[in-house]
Amino acid sequence: MFLKRRSSNWNKAGEICTSWKFLSVTGVDRLGILDAVWKKEMGRLGDHCVLLGVDRGVILVKPSSAAAASELSLRSAVLVKGLNKYFKSPWIKAIRTATKI
Repeated sequence: MFLKRRSSNWNKAGEICTSWKFLSVTGVDRLGILDAVWKKEMGRLGDHCVLLGVDRGVILVKPSSAAAASELSLRSAVLVKGLNKYFKSPWIKAIRTATKI
């Protein structure tokens, strides 16, 4: 009885993905990919910088010290290129540090 699959409740993955693109919810996918590759691209600096969020293509990062903030600002252009290579179209514009959060 309850083990029988009801076809009316099932949706195909393709239909769901196309509806998300129609509603422009692809930003969720971008954030998932960004979170997955953040530590890889940051290297040893990733232990000292926490990803807080993204606002209009600008990544907001909380460094643990002034030295980490300085290193982040020096490497930001290279990091933006490295992070954008994981996406179909580059959408990350810059990396900013958050000192008061």
